Amino acid sequence: MATALTLFQQQLSEKLPASAFIEDYARRYAFGTDASFYRLVPKLIVLVADQQQAQQVISAAASYKIPITFRAAGTSLSGQAITDSVLVLLADSWSGYEIENQGHSIRLEPAIIGARVNQLLAPFGRKIGPDPASINSCKIAGMAANNSSGMCCGVAQNSYHTVKDMTLIFADGSVLDTRCEQSRNNFLQTHQQFIRDLVDLAQQVTNNPQLAQRIAYKYRLKNTTGYGLNALIDYQDPIEIIKHLMIGSEGTLGFIADITYHTVVEHAHKSSAFIIFDDISQVCELVKQLADLDVAAVELLDKRSLVSVAHHDIMPKEVHSYPAESAALLIEVRAEDAAKLVNLQQQVDELVAEFSSHQLATMAFSTDVKRNALLWNIRKGTFPAVGAVRENGTTVIIEDVAFELDVLAQGVHALHQLFDQYGYDEAIIFGHALAGNLHFVFTQAFDTPAQVARYEQFMQDVSQLVAVELNGSLKAEHGTGRNMAPFVATEWGADGFAIMQRIKQLFDKGHILNPGVIINADENCHIQHLKTMPSSDDIIDKCIECGFCETVCPSKGLTLTPRQRITLWRRRTELVNTLAKTDDLSAKQQLNRQLKSIENDFQYLGIDSCAATGLCGMKCPVGINTGEFIKSLRATQLTNNKMAHHVANFAVKHFAVLASTARFGLTSMAAIRKIVGAPMLRNLSKPANKLLGTPLYYSAWPRGEQPINRNNITPSQLDKVVYLPSCASRVFAADETAKDQRSIMQVMHSLANKAGIELLLPAQVNELCCGMPFASKGLPEQASSKAEQLLAVAEQLSENGRYPIIFDASPCALTTSIVAQQRGLTVLESAEFAYQYLLPKLTVTAQSEPVMLHVTCSSKRRGSEQQLVDVAKVCSNKVIIPADIECCGFAGDKGFNLPELNANALKTLRSQVPANCDMGISNSRSCEIGLTQHSGVNYQSVLYLLDKNSK
Repeated sequence: MATALTLFQQQLSEKLPASAFIEDYARRYAFGTDASFYRLVPKLIVLVADQQQAQQVISAAASYKIPITFRAAGTSLSGQAITDSVLVLLADSWSGYEIENQGHSIRLEPAIIGARVNQLLAPFGRKIGPDPASINSCKIAGMAANNSSGMCCGVAQNSYHTVKDMTLIFADGSVLDTRCEQSRNNFLQTHQQFIRDLVDLAQQVTNNPQLAQRIAYKYRLKNTTGYGLNALIDYQDPIEIIKHLMIGSEGTLGFIADITYHTVVEHAHKSSAFIIFDDISQVCELVKQLADLDVAAVELLDKRSLVSVAHHDIMPKEVHSYPAESAALLIEVRAEDAAKLVNLQQQVDELVAEFSSHQLATMAFSTDVKRNALLWNIRKGTFPAVGAVRENGTTVIIEDVAFELDVLAQGVHALHQLFDQYGYDEAIIFGHALAGNLHFVFTQAFDTPAQVARYEQFMQDVSQLVAVELNGSLKAEHGTGRNMAPFVATEWGADGFAIMQRIKQLFDKGHILNPGVIINADENCHIQHLKTMPSSDDIIDKCIECGFCETVCPSKGLTLTPRQRITLWRRRTELVNTLAKTDDLSAKQQLNRQLKSIENDFQYLGIDSCAATGLCGMKCPVGINTGEFIKSLRATQLTNNKMAHHVANFAVKHFAVLASTARFGLTSMAAIRKIVGAPMLRNLSKPANKLLGTPLYYSAWPRGEQPINRNNITPSQLDKVVYLPSCASRVFAADETAKDQRSIMQVMHSLANKAGIELLLPAQVNELCCGMPFASKGLPEQASSKAEQLLAVAEQLSENGRYPIIFDASPCALTTSIVAQQRGLTVLESAEFAYQYLLPKLTVTAQSEPVMLHVTCSSKRRGSEQQLVDVAKVCSNKVIIPADIECCGFAGDKGFNLPELNANALKTLRSQVPANCDMGISNSRSCEIGLTQHSGVNYQSVLYLLDKNSK
């Protein structure tokens, strides 16, 4: 007999594509993780790409009583985005927007990233109110569903207070678009009993003065504990009540298919100061007084937080010796013009001066963007600092509470006492002090009953302290989830909790929407389904599974993200360890099936499809470069592969021969294409690709470049630089559709001659390679050998660092720079060379025609991104940097051997190219091949554009 889940899936299979269903164990486990310390494995994952599909999923779930949980980006911290039933994921493509009223409002589809919304609003001097720390990763539906706030948001600018309209899908499959009068009227007609019950519920609250007063009091603070009961006293219109109950409901009352926000002003003038005091009680008193001024943000850091980030260069060196009661304030003021900013600074300075006797260190107000970024990095570095030093096997837990400012100091001291009582010696406190919102971070193992009991008792004491003794919020901005569900009644009392239970029953009679979250009858739900974090590899063991890495991963949506690769590898380790200890035959069989699924699938999902560019490491709060981990796995796989090492060693010794062979092959393919056509050639390449793994041909394949002709070089005599053409530049000719058919070497010499710079080219240039192609394939010895050969030549030719060394490809510069710097050598990539050496000596006339610009991963990792952008903007008045494309996914030769990775990474590129644009620029030849293929315009080095427009 078919199960309800089977029937549910069968019904949806008639309406959704097969690719919308994820059933294999490996991906269900990997995709099922979120940033919390809980773990559930969904039985089925469904990917939805639009409102109609979401409605179909909810309707089918209602029909078969299947619990479903909607997941946005999975950055939630309280266990509200996991399930052991059906997990519904939002496709990245469901991220449209509509800017209204000159940016004063904006309609957003649910999967758009929060930071992307602010980029869209920036030209209007506006932004959305919520500003959570995860804004670069979290999606708008998740932000609204959790009522996320942040550093500068406070209460007044959160989603509850800035929502304008929504399109909602309810548990019965019905839809309400609050923008549309007809939709509102239809809903009021078809849901008359629902509306009567909702209005009656609001009236019950109004008729309970004690409860109504408690609600009004609690929402002067930040509060995301339970449902937003303030909607029942703030509004009389049932549509408005529904709309505002949805904010912070964590997917338990309905699904937000789109949301329209009232935006807020983004002031152009900002100034920050950082002051450390010797007494946290005095700091809290100062915060109370700062609350009366027009201050944008006040972030508090206790002594333990300061010590955790003491390694930052901008921090005072004496911080370790400061008193235990020390604390710091990071203060930011904002204004619409410079004069008002100065006035605000003076007001704050005068107030702070009254506490001068308690000051230990002061970094005064400044508008210096770079310095202030360093100050904010101190604040943002506190959470990951704990994660980076935690013991293997523990997880990082971050809780957030809120107090009235009158008892803020009391709350801080009491929390410190609880940390000491329960042995959380590493615990730190920081937070948004103006809102009385404190985060505390600690590490916790859940591998023994004693550890679980310690956490359970600690949370009991925290809830009693915060909710009862100090009448604060147990959850200020991270959502109730599972870990605070048992304590909702503690905070709200029996009558308040009963209203919340009625709300859940009213909106979701079948309890199919995210059951177990917010309302949970199990008083121990916060200590069940706890996530284990087994040690599995030194490179990845510090991962806290926050998901911040996912937005920059080119394989996201194709296979796995860095977080998912780590999650799955940890599960593999856990299964191996468990199997070694298990005697139960039935359990062993199940565990073996799971292990086999992971080991069968991880090769492609985890290893082969990883670009290994390391961009994830820049987004990771604890600095994990998952690409390095994957390369280490590739190296392990090749340890006993004698053939692979023979081939690699041959390549090391005969690199020029291989490059020449590659050029010949490309030229031959180009000739064949002229005879049979590109479509036929692609079809001919498919069998070999499938059987042998050889590259799959496509139209952007370049011809082979001509061998280097040193006789064509006309040296200049003013300055000298060492020029090392990359392998790709030596092998791949310009695309045959490019207007400029010169080689990159000819362009480099043209620019050098204009600027009076002599290029020193190694005699053995054809043998040289930075080693990156070998390293990315897991061949570190061969990579090191080629890198050493190149550096020896560069060192000699540069006269031990007298002249800088120039690469025309940013990946080569990144690969070489660290070791080169240790030898006193200066390495630059083409954009850096152009910015530092060429622009000062050239006259450049910017063209009016637009250009597409792709900033490579290696430029971002080198910190040279801005120089590339600046060179482009000198050459063109309209430089377009596509949104949501962080890495092109070409990854050396993966664009040839695994073209689906490149296609996935660039799937939104073509739609962002303006009609009048026919040129793209970057600084890596291999990346440019894929960019050309997937954009419809030709991409070349930024040097081509500079040479075209300079003299």
